[in-house]
Amino acid sequence: MATTVGVDGCKAGWFYFRRDGTSLAYGVASDFPSLIKALPAGSRVFIDIPIGLPDHGPYGRECDILARKYLGRPRGSSVFPAPAYAVLSAGSYAEAKQLSVDATGKMLSQQAFAIVPKIREVNVYLASNLHSEVAVREVHPEVCFWALNGRQPMRHPKKTTPGYAERLNLLRKVIADVESVIQAPLQAYRRKDVARDDIVDALVALVVGCAADEQLRTFPASPG
Repeated sequence: MATTVGVDGCKAGWFYFRRDGTSLAYGVASDFPSLIKALPAGSRVFIDIPIGLPDHGPYGRECDILARKYLGRPRGSSVFPAPAYAVLSAGSYAEAKQLSVDATGKMLSQQAFAIVPKIREVNVYLASNLHSEVAVREVHPEVCFWALNGRQPMRHPKKTTPGYAERLNLLRKVIADVESVIQAPLQAYRRKDVARDDIVDALVALVVGCAADEQLRTFPASPG
């Protein structure tokens, strides 16, 4: 099986789990290009970041709309609309809001603006490396957990103790020693650099990424 990587953004850069055959490793890449360049050709990267941004229009991406629909309330609120591509050039939140209104007619949330630098990093890199031998696919952790849970959303927010426990219970079904897998990076990194939920989200992205192609599904079923 090809090298598979599950990735989530963190304060220190990009936290990842990487599987090569039966070997599982973890780490933090300071930037997205260095993460990709460290991988062999044919690798698959499943990352929690919007890829492919809308140019204009008030409705946003269909994948975001469908994810919110299937997750329902309150988990659907974790999927916020991806910003318009023009927003990537903004140097301030005020400028980003205006660029968003100009492109889509809608304001940009503070939450979305907070990750604009990471969205820019990934999208600009991918646009400049269209013929990369590493496949990069967008995932959303809450949708991954929804799928693992028989298409039922999580009951609790991921940052709470009950939320952490129910996500671990799901991961334990596919990773018997999930506690030790998560505990290793928890001990290796400070929480101000890599949060607990960054680790869990990267791990569920890896789990989904390791599935066979015929088991994977997208929102919408046939992306445009």
